[in-house]
This record gives sequence, C-alpha cells and structure tokens, in this order.
Amino acid sequence: MGFTLLGSNKLKAEREELQQRISALERQNEMLVQHIETMEQEHKEERTKFNEYIDKIQRYFPYVEKLLPLIDFCRNTLKFSERVIQELCKLKKVRLKGDFYSPEFNRKFHDESAAFSFEEDKNRKGHYHICVNDIPLVQWFRQKANEWRDGLGIASARQDKGLKI
Repeated sequence: MGFTLLGSNKLKAEREELQQRISALERQNEMLVQHIETMEQEHKEERTKFNEYIDKIQRYFPYVEKLLPLIDFCRNTLKFSERVIQELCKLKKVRLKGDFYSPEFNRKFHDESAAFSFEEDKNRKGHYHICVNDIPLVQWFRQKANEWRDGLGIASARQDKGLKI
C-alpha cells in the first residue's frame, strides 16, 4: 500500500510540474503574441511613413524615377563614384577625365575633359538621358568610336544599317 501512495504522489508531483510548465509556456506564448502584434503595428506605421515619403518625392521631384536607370548605368557601367552621381542628380554638369566604357562598342574611350550631365530628352518630356559635352552619350560614344577608327585608318562604320532593295 505504501508503494502505491508513493507512486501516486510521484505522479501527482509530475502532473503539477507539467501543469506549471504548461502555464509558463502559455504565458510566454501570450507575451510573444503580444510582441509580434506590437512589431506588426510598428511595421505598419513605418510602412505608412515610408509610403508618404515616397509619395512626396514623386510629387515634388517627378524626374527622380526617370533618373534611376541613368544612376544605375553611371554606377555599374561607367563606374562613377557616388559623389559624381549625386552631382549629376542635381542636374549639374560634371567634368571628368578618364576612360569611359561603352557597352555598344565593348571598349573604353578616353577623354581629357568630358562634361557629363543628365538632360531632359527634348523629344520626350519628362524623360532624361546622359549627355557628354551636351550631346547624348550614345552619340558621343559613336563619335569617339569614329575618331578611334580614323586614328587607326579604318573607314567609319555606316550609320544607316537599313536594308537596300
């Protein structure tokens, strides 16, 4: 009989211990749920602020979105520094010396004093392109390629690549 009571007391103690553990886990779970809800609310508020900020940028600086591809090209292809890109974004001319890579010609072209700028496209209002010395970058690279070919004594490539019938 003593053995049964001992076993019963042991089970009772284990049961109480498990119930306490369950209660502790439930409290912990409630705290975590509350923490998650707080974080979700904070995230929602931050997202609202961010969206309001983006709306202001788009309202007061509508050209910014159009400059993003130019910024990426300047950073990734031309390897311009952040400082240079910041100046270009202020729609200022930036005079640079160096070698500038053209994906079209798969080579770099040197210039001692190239004035880079972001200019509004006269044919498409609200669109911008990169200019060098007041001409579009693509055209500038083509001029540089022609100068390079002339220097090598190679005839310039024909600009008109249309079909002749």
